[in-house]
Amino acid sequence: MSAQNKALTSKNLSSVNYRAWPIFLLTFVRLFYVSIFERALSNYLLFDINIKESVLGFISSTGALTYIIAPIFGQFITNKFLGTRNALILTSILTPFLTGLQIIYPVAWFLITCRILLGLTLGFFWPNCLNLLSKWQRISSIEKSKKNFAFFNLSWNSGFISGLLVGFLWAFTWSDFFAMLISWLLSFLLIPVSFFIIKDKKPLSSKEIVIYQSEDPLSHLDIEEDLVVNPQTPMIVYPVLFSWLSIMFLTISKSIFVFGYQFLVKNLLSDEFSHLTYLVQCGVQMMQLLGLIWINSMKIYSRKLASLISIILIAIVAFTIILIGDIWYISIITAIVGLFLGLIHGVGMKIMLEYGTAENTSKYSTINEIIVGIGFGLTPIIAGYVVEIYIFGIHWFLTFLGPIILISLIFLSKKIIRKKKNNI
Repeated sequence: MSAQNKALTSKNLSSVNYRAWPIFLLTFVRLFYVSIFERALSNYLLFDINIKESVLGFISSTGALTYIIAPIFGQFITNKFLGTRNALILTSILTPFLTGLQIIYPVAWFLITCRILLGLTLGFFWPNCLNLLSKWQRISSIEKSKKNFAFFNLSWNSGFISGLLVGFLWAFTWSDFFAMLISWLLSFLLIPVSFFIIKDKKPLSSKEIVIYQSEDPLSHLDIEEDLVVNPQTPMIVYPVLFSWLSIMFLTISKSIFVFGYQFLVKNLLSDEFSHLTYLVQCGVQMMQLLGLIWINSMKIYSRKLASLISIILIAIVAFTIILIGDIWYISIITAIVGLFLGLIHGVGMKIMLEYGTAENTSKYSTINEIIVGIGFGLTPIIAGYVVEIYIFGIHWFLTFLGPIILISLIFLSKKIIRKKKNNI
């Protein structure tokens, strides 16, 4: 594109206005309230109602399993009938309603029904938030687009982490039920905020910018400025199966550590310490965020090494939890595991995203979402049954799974062809 055409395009794009802050506030509020409510509901069911572990596994898994199909359903309804703004308003209205029903009637079949419906409403939320950001980046300067995506990812990350900290204080000072109730009331803030979204207009066409999801926690989507996607994208020297196995191990490991920790508190400590689950989960998330930032600063083959080391360390940590069995050690080491999860996450996501960039397709990200849904969806169901039999059974599984995944990834790594020295 000539300099004159670029100047004209920039002038035309700058004349199109949009309002981004409602999306940032929506994602912050949603993750703030969800992080508290989900943790509080799980604790309330386990420590107060004494629900069976296997039943809690089904309840916890419902949303993740439903989200495998939710984006397809949500985008069909959005594009066919509602439009992006109305879809976000609808999900903002339905979310507090379906959330509140879980407090009123906390019976397993009813909770599962509500959570299936909540999972479907997510198909109206996250895809449409990303769609709006994608449209806006086409009518913005490169600098403003990067700021938009950075603020977007910062908003939901900060909402999630700060929510768990606040939830810990509420649960420690009062109770899990109180934390659940107040977080539900906060969910009603989604409704007025959603009405501040400006009705989306047809964006100007732009073939010069390619958007792809980034593993960088402070920049949810990266923007590639080249006219042609470079087929020698560095991380595609790894087979895509390397990414999928890594992401599967990540989801299984995180589910086992976070979901299983509450049962360890109940069995090794007492119901009075249920508030620890907020603090430990917050620690996992913060350390994972640190790992994501760290991995992004590494060189290409250093990333692979960090990922492989993290996998074996997670298996070792799971084994030490079985050996030591002290809840305070488990609490600290579980939070530290988040760092290893972040390193694995960064490598797996980067490979997948760069395959999508190189081939200009979304099929890899779609497969990634399916893998994430399966990992986070099925693991709690299976784990719930296992811990009923033996509390450390899931950690034994992780102890053996780690070396299997490690050997598989090392074998896949042997197929890597180093095409350029400067990729190291």
